[in-house]
Amino acid sequence: MWTEKSIKARKPKDKRYRLTENTTGRGTGRLVLDVLPSNQKDFYFQYFFDGKRNLIKIGSFRQSAGDTGYTLSEARERYRELSDVLKQGFDVKSYIEEQALKERERIKTHDAKKLLGTFRQLIDSYLNNMELNGKRSHPIVRRSLNRYVINAFPELMTEKANAVTPTDIKMILGKMMDDGITTQSNRVRSYLHTAFAHGIKDDNNPRHNKDDDVMFDLKVNPVSSVPKQADFEYVGNHVITEKEIPIIWNELPKQSLVVGAVVKLGLATGIRTGELVRLKVTDFNLKDETMIIPAAVSKNGIDHLVPLNKLAMSVVKELFKTSGKFTFAFPGYIGRGYRDDIHIHNTSVGTAVREFCEDQEDVEKFTPQHDIRRTVKTLMGKAGVTKEVRDRIQNHALNDVSTVHYDRYDYLAEKRQGLNVWNDYLDLILNPKKNVTHISKKRA
Repeated sequence: MWTEKSIKARKPKDKRYRLTENTTGRGTGRLVLDVLPSNQKDFYFQYFFDGKRNLIKIGSFRQSAGDTGYTLSEARERYRELSDVLKQGFDVKSYIEEQALKERERIKTHDAKKLLGTFRQLIDSYLNNMELNGKRSHPIVRRSLNRYVINAFPELMTEKANAVTPTDIKMILGKMMDDGITTQSNRVRSYLHTAFAHGIKDDNNPRHNKDDDVMFDLKVNPVSSVPKQADFEYVGNHVITEKEIPIIWNELPKQSLVVGAVVKLGLATGIRTGELVRLKVTDFNLKDETMIIPAAVSKNGIDHLVPLNKLAMSVVKELFKTSGKFTFAFPGYIGRGYRDDIHIHNTSVGTAVREFCEDQEDVEKFTPQHDIRRTVKTLMGKAGVTKEVRDRIQNHALNDVSTVHYDRYDYLAEKRQGLNVWNDYLDLILNPKKNVTHISKKRA
C-alpha cells in the first residue's frame, strides 16, 4: 500500500509512468498514480466497463502543505465514492456526466424560481444596499419612497419588478403632480431609476451567489422612458451678502453654540455642513491645523484633507472647549445636555438657521447646506482664488482621466494658500472697520 512518503519518493523519468495501488475484489476499479517528467503526480480512477478501460482524473497529488490538490487520504476517499458507483453497475463516466447535467438543471430551476422579485423587494434591495454602503441620503430616500410609492400604491408593490412598465411609473409621478408636488416628483423619479438600475446590475454581478435572495430578471429600466420635468427644478442662486455674514457669524452662536460653529466653520472653509456635522474630534489635527473629511463622510467617497486657516482654527478651538471631551466634534443636544454618542443632525442645523433668519430683519433666509458653499465659492473668486483651487478646497469630483487614474497629490499647499487668502478677505468682511482698501491692493 502507498504512503505519502513513498509517493513523494517516486522520482520522475523521461516519460510518464503509472503506478497502481492493489485493491481487493473484482469490479471495484483501481486507484492509479501517474508520475510525469515534471515530477507532477496525478491520481486517476481506472475501471473497465463493457470490456473497455476508462480513466477518470481525480486530481494532482499535494506534495507540500501550501500546494493545491489531493492528499493520499483524500484521493482514496474519492476512489471509494467512484468505486461504489461502479459496483452498482453504472458506467462511472456516464454517471458523473448525468449528475452534472442534473445539477445544472437544478441550478436553472432554482434560478427560475428566484425570478419572483416584486417591485417592493426591488425597492427594499436598493434601500438596503444604500444603507449597507453608508449612503448619507438613504433615510431621506427611504422616507420618500415609503410615502409616495410603497404606501401610495400597495397593489403595485406585489407586481413582479420585471412587469413594471413606464405607464406604472407615470402613474406614480402623475399622482404626486396632481397633489401639487413638483420638485420632489423629480427626486422620486431619480430614486426609482436608480433602484431599477441597481436591480439590473445586482442580477448580473458575478460576485453575487445568493441562493436565498431573489432575482429580478430586468431587461430594461422602465423609468428611462418617463421624462424628468425640467421646469420643476429650482436652480439655487442665493449668495449670502457681505453685510449679512457678520450678523450670522456673531449672532447665530448666541442661539446655538454648535449650530453657530457648524455655520462658521462652513463659512471659513467652504465644506458641506452635512459633512462637518459628522466629523469626530479625532478628525481634527490642531497641531498641523488640518481636518480630514473621511471617505465614509465625504459626498464623493474620497478622503479629503482640509487645511484650517486662522478663522477656522478659532472656531474649532472655541467649539472644543465644549465638545472636545465628546466623540463627535458637533455633538447632539437631547434633554438637558449634549450627548457623546450622537452628532447634531444636518436637518437640525437647517431648522435652527431658518428660525434664526425669521428673527433677523437684516438676514435673508438661506439654506446652510448649499447657500454657504455657493457664497464661499463666489466670494473666494472675488478674493482672487482660482477656480481650480476653489474646486480642490470644496472637494468637487474631478473626473478627467489624469485625476481619476494618476493624480494622487493632495494639493494641501495650494489649498492652504487659497484658504489663507479667503481668511484675509473674510476677516475684512467680519471686521469692516479695518482698512478695506487693503483688499484691492492685495489682489493687485
